[in-house]
Amino acid sequence: MLPRDTVSLTPVAPARPTLPVGDPRQQAFTRALAGLVGQSLAADVMTKLPDGSFVVRINDMAARMPLPAGAEVGTQVPLTLVALTPRPTFQLQTGQGAPAFAEAGPPPEGASLQSAPLAYLEGKDAAALTRTAALLAGARGLAQLPGGAFDTANASISPAGKALGDVIAAAQKADAQASAAVGRTPLLGAPSGDADAIARALQDGLAKSGLFYESHVAEWAEGARPRTDLAAEPQARGMPPPTDPNTAQFINLQLNAHEQGRVAWQGQLWPGRDMHWDVEREAAGRQDRGDGEGAATWQSNLRLRFGALGEVGARVVLSGDQLHIRLDAPDAATKGLLDAYQARLAQALDAAGTPLSTLAIHDAAPKGEPGDGQG
Repeated sequence: MLPRDTVSLTPVAPARPTLPVGDPRQQAFTRALAGLVGQSLAADVMTKLPDGSFVVRINDMAARMPLPAGAEVGTQVPLTLVALTPRPTFQLQTGQGAPAFAEAGPPPEGASLQSAPLAYLEGKDAAALTRTAALLAGARGLAQLPGGAFDTANASISPAGKALGDVIAAAQKADAQASAAVGRTPLLGAPSGDADAIARALQDGLAKSGLFYESHVAEWAEGARPRTDLAAEPQARGMPPPTDPNTAQFINLQLNAHEQGRVAWQGQLWPGRDMHWDVEREAAGRQDRGDGEGAATWQSNLRLRFGALGEVGARVVLSGDQLHIRLDAPDAATKGLLDAYQARLAQALDAAGTPLSTLAIHDAAPKGEPGDGQG
């Protein structure tokens, strides 16, 4: 450990008012950093305060500290924790030769994070945003009641609510409403019958869609995910601000995934093979089937368009150790072909260690049209 009195401090900015060393918030912040002295960390710059200091996120904690000239909101600043007492002190690389040092402490109470990128709103904040959307809509309706039934002068909206309001307004400006994350390139370079390769490609496509970027950043901060994984996601390649209509719609997809436990992806499985895929998790105790009691139910829906077969839909439900599959064929001829391969599918699933509980194949052609068969 580096004793405090051996460090020659070159402050990066004039000293700012800080909490007393004995303040409970300061003590809690110091305890949270115990064991990290000497380690390299990264500070996510969340917002700039009126006095010129910044609110940053260090080791998943909000902190206030001065930063070198040129620091910008939305960037990262590399630093090293060199001392804990009397206050946590960090060495920063200024890019101007000798390193500088700065003390950090909890942000001032009531500090607004409204200017922080929406991507930094996680956990309970993210969960609250979708509920806030409904409250905002209701508040707007109440504000229009005659006779001043709703006193807007005494109403207030949190920074998260204001940020969400801006996102909702921006999303409404988009030409078309997005319902799924869009893959810009095929998941596989060529057609393949390798089930393992297809499974890996599907997993990578969903993981790198950007829908889970913030949780992946948290995993990277804990050392559980390499930084190269983050580089493959759209946020790492640069996205327009949250008020851009396309970005706003993507944020909406993230919030829906967090609130509803459902994600959707569309693109190409391989060149020329269009696919729409959604995955939904139903919490334990809510499923309506008798098997797998006490376990969560996963539902996966796929729509694939084949040159010879047309569009085929598949619904896969995994409840506990019970696997149920429904296939929707575009016509009676395709249904007959799928029927002929039922036994082969069951054998393949048995070999993979996931026995098939039920399989239903339906003819999706509207009744009365040519090719209509028994469902």
